[in-house]
Amino acid sequence: MTAPFPDQAPDRMGTRTTLQKLLSRFHFGITLFAVALSGITILLAGVTALRGYADRNMELAAQLGAYGVEPALVFNDPQAAREGLEALTRTPGIARLRVLDDRGRPLTAWTSPVADPAPLLTRFFFSEPASVTVRRNGSAIGTVQVWGDSSTLIDYVRIGLLAGLGCLLITALGTIFLARRFEYELVKPLNEIATVAHDVRLHRRFDKRVKPLGIAELDRLGGDINALLDELQGWQGTMESERALLAHRASHDMLTTMPNRAAFDEQLALRIETAKARGGRFALLFIDADNFKAANDSFGHAAGDTVLISLSARITDTLRKGDFAARIGGDEFIVIAEMRESDTSPEALANRIRIAVADPVDIAGGETYAVSVSVGVAIYPDDGADPTALLTAADAGMYADKLSHRS
Repeated sequence: MTAPFPDQAPDRMGTRTTLQKLLSRFHFGITLFAVALSGITILLAGVTALRGYADRNMELAAQLGAYGVEPALVFNDPQAAREGLEALTRTPGIARLRVLDDRGRPLTAWTSPVADPAPLLTRFFFSEPASVTVRRNGSAIGTVQVWGDSSTLIDYVRIGLLAGLGCLLITALGTIFLARRFEYELVKPLNEIATVAHDVRLHRRFDKRVKPLGIAELDRLGGDINALLDELQGWQGTMESERALLAHRASHDMLTTMPNRAAFDEQLALRIETAKARGGRFALLFIDADNFKAANDSFGHAAGDTVLISLSARITDTLRKGDFAARIGGDEFIVIAEMRESDTSPEALANRIRIAVADPVDIAGGETYAVSVSVGVAIYPDDGADPTALLTAADAGMYADKLSHRS
């Protein structure tokens, strides 16, 4: 007679022996199939989620590349395009980069010198390149395409497959003993596992865990499934962190850490929508350094970078609560200023910016450099009711201010 399970009372021994005769290969097959299906479902869910995050990361990389090559597309400069893509060439997981002009002709391209470790995975996860259209003033001026490779995914997939195979092996061994238990005692813990697999597959609930089931073999299986879910949750966190980093880089200027042109365009559209709905007003300040080129020519690009960083910090320090500032390119900055009766007027803010940036900037070699700015102000909706009109009015005001300085 088979030895009793230690967690069962002696009065159930006869029942257990009788049920052992009723269990057949059919029960064994159904049990093995159900648990194996749960493990495979979790694996497939993990791979699907991994593919989604990989695609999103490629899209963010393409957006970052689009920001870097925009000036090169404007001037049709292949060398500048290569320099704009330089940061992406050092990013793991990128196999190829290509920049096309507005007619679809290649401007520059780059291919990773490192061989793809798993071409099959690459074809599955990155069957098509991520493509982002570069726009300037509402018009398409080119396209950035990014192809991924399997270098950042192969370890995740390998560990997932090994963990899945381990789960299936433990399942095969455990079901030999599970067939000796009553059908209710078998189906109940399996439903627990299936529920977890269901939530993971349909709702991406990687925080779900299999609770203790009271059966050693299934507890071992549940532990392995929980370990696999821990791996998947870790991968998810890593991918989300990488996605957040790429999203920040795509919306912020890498030199000054200020929001970039893409972030400004999004913020301006939001401010216009909010002001239109509430009947509000706001000011747009277009800021341009008067003598920045001289800093680069006289002291070098490193000194020019120092001047830009100082300018961005001083402009940011002048902002009030609710104001927004961005660097939209070169030595050009934009400020969106809220207009409230209790606050300082936009003209006063423009003067405060002029005063703030007037102090000399310390540069390398003990030198100092004096910077001045020209500021143009446009008011929504007085000077324009859409982004293009507002920018045009503020730009015109800036040039008028610059001419007055020269006079």
